[in-house]
Amino acid sequence: MRVLNLAAIIDEICNSEAAIGGPVQRTAFIGQSHADVYRVTAGGRTFIAHASRQGIEYLMRLRANLDRVAVLEDDRIPREVAWRTSNGAWAVLMYPEIAGEELHASNATDEALESLGDLLRRLHSVEDPGHQPSDLAGRVNEPSAFAAFGEMLIHRLSDLPIRTDRVRHHLDVMSAYLREHASEFQVPTRLIHGDLHRSNIVSTGTSVGLLDWGDLTAGDYAFDLAALKFILDAVAPRKSTQFIRARARDYAQRFHDGSLEIRMRFFLALAGLVRAFNCADDSAALRPSRAWRVRACYLHSETQWRSPLMIDGPSAGAPVARTEDFAVDMRQPIRGLFYLLAPKRVS
Repeated sequence: MRVLNLAAIIDEICNSEAAIGGPVQRTAFIGQSHADVYRVTAGGRTFIAHASRQGIEYLMRLRANLDRVAVLEDDRIPREVAWRTSNGAWAVLMYPEIAGEELHASNATDEALESLGDLLRRLHSVEDPGHQPSDLAGRVNEPSAFAAFGEMLIHRLSDLPIRTDRVRHHLDVMSAYLREHASEFQVPTRLIHGDLHRSNIVSTGTSVGLLDWGDLTAGDYAFDLAALKFILDAVAPRKSTQFIRARARDYAQRFHDGSLEIRMRFFLALAGLVRAFNCADDSAALRPSRAWRVRACYLHSETQWRSPLMIDGPSAGAPVARTEDFAVDMRQPIRGLFYLLAPKRVS
């Protein structure tokens, strides 16, 4: 295991970078994902430091992505204040911490959601030439990669009490829909976040910040809108459908997008499948809990498919459905214990 003298590196950064302007008062470890993450207090302000000790590819990509969205000049997006690396062996990336807590029911206020919607609209307004999809290694947001994603999902479910024949039928129906509407999915690519999750959104109740830009890519903004619907079904169920419907209506008019409603049906169903895939990947979790989380996400996908979003008209469609956040909600301990222990089947 590579050992990094992080204290010395952080101290050098804070004493030499004008954007920080002060010595280190405190450094606290937050967690580890693609890199070790720390909260640094220096010069009377707080910063987030990502430190990689085992190769720097992820931090290089994150840094490049933050540079791409810097054109928005938006304080709701992290901005680099320091970068240090040594021969590709290690790297440290720092940016000011954005105030707020992870998005939850109490801070998902109307004002916060409007701030989030505005930020995403600004991001999605940036056109991007994108790249040619690959038959061998596409991104999950690309319709051309859906068949390969479906096969990977089936493999992930093989050890869980979930009927794969039902899942496969759902995947086949979605694939047929893609073929039937292939021309409607040929849309100009724009910048999308690509990995919206409630842990990536912080809210003060009046404004938001959007974090974790490692998966920034070019694609269809319908993918981000669908992921946001999945999030809001858990944290703001009374507002979720109408909020996304209003965003979709605005996008259809603003971007002269006549096929958005058709595409939203596919992406709203895809959002639950992507989360099911991620939950299935959590092999360290207790098996009944893992199975229930996957089941909740999968059923969310089926629900969105059966009743697709209607941008206009008296019925909105896209009903609120439970997600894995509901399934393991320990604030209601009896229900939570039941979900953790009871083996459930999709039948």
